[in-house]
Order: sequence, then C-alpha cells, then structure tokens
Amino acid sequence: MPKPKIYTNEDVAELCGCSVETAKKYAQKPQHEISFLNTKTRRFYVWFDEDIERFKSRNTSRGRPKKA
Repeated sequence: MPKPKIYTNEDVAELCGCSVETAKKYAQKPQHEISFLNTKTRRFYVWFDEDIERFKSRNTSRGRPKKA
C-alpha cells in the first residue's frame, strides 16, 4: 500500500496559487478537520490530497451571504 502524500501550508499555497496565510487560516478552523502536529511553539498543519481538493472547491466569494 503506497504512503499518502503529505503537504505543508507552503506546499498548498504554491499548488493552489494563494498566500500561505490563506491556507493557514483555512487549516485553523476546526470544521475543516485539517490534522496538525503540535510543538511547544508552533502547530504544523498536515494536508492530504482530499484536504487540498476541499480547499480548492471552497466558496471564495467575498462578503456575507445574503439572507434568503
């Protein structure tokens, strides 16, 4: 069984054409369920292929959605 490919915030930003800060803010939200490794001073977010696909298909429209 092949090992899954693991990506960092910097890798995701380069693949998706966005800033590292955007990828980091997305990963920090618990509803997106991005895994992380915790050290004393920093969290390292661990992205997999399915996480990147969800990130690419996110809603990128600006502002609050209108009420129905």
